[in-house]
Amino acid sequence: MADFYRNYGLPRLYRDSFDPGRSGGHTEQDAFGFLVETLVYQQLSGSSARAILERLDAATGLRAETVAVLTPEELRRIGLSGPKIKTLDRLCRSVSAAQLSQLASLDDASVRAFIEGLYGFGSWSADMFLMFHLQRFDIWPVGDLAMRRSVQRHLSGSVPLLLPELIEHGEQYRPFRSLAAWYFWADDHAQA
Repeated sequence: MADFYRNYGLPRLYRDSFDPGRSGGHTEQDAFGFLVETLVYQQLSGSSARAILERLDAATGLRAETVAVLTPEELRRIGLSGPKIKTLDRLCRSVSAAQLSQLASLDDASVRAFIEGLYGFGSWSADMFLMFHLQRFDIWPVGDLAMRRSVQRHLSGSVPLLLPELIEHGEQYRPFRSLAAWYFWADDHAQA
């Protein structure tokens, strides 16, 4: 499998979005747009996030210069919560396109430190960015609820997995944990 993965890249569906239910994801989206998408999806169901993201995309094209001019009231009408509006405002004001474009040349730990250093972004956001925007092969997103549900269903049924167990389970998929995670997401989506 490793040779196929290196030679042919990721499955086409993998590149569309981290939401398997979202059609027409931004395959050529810039880093800012992807961070906005990640922010919108934080702690929301796929269908709710999808609806908000579609409205935001229609209004702004997910570009920093168009997002920055929307008022908090306009963003609230689109469906963003107060904390997400604050995060989006800080993202627009504090991160340059040049900084974001340099992320592709950094190692995973450096990208993770940068993303987690942004106001309102944590490890889940960093994992999504590394996997789906930068297409890094060896990310195991232990903070993702859908992946955890699927792994649990396959390993322990209804018994909740502890974080160390989930981390240990992911080790067998190195150096392609991102692909394994995607398959667990697809499985979770199919069960919904």
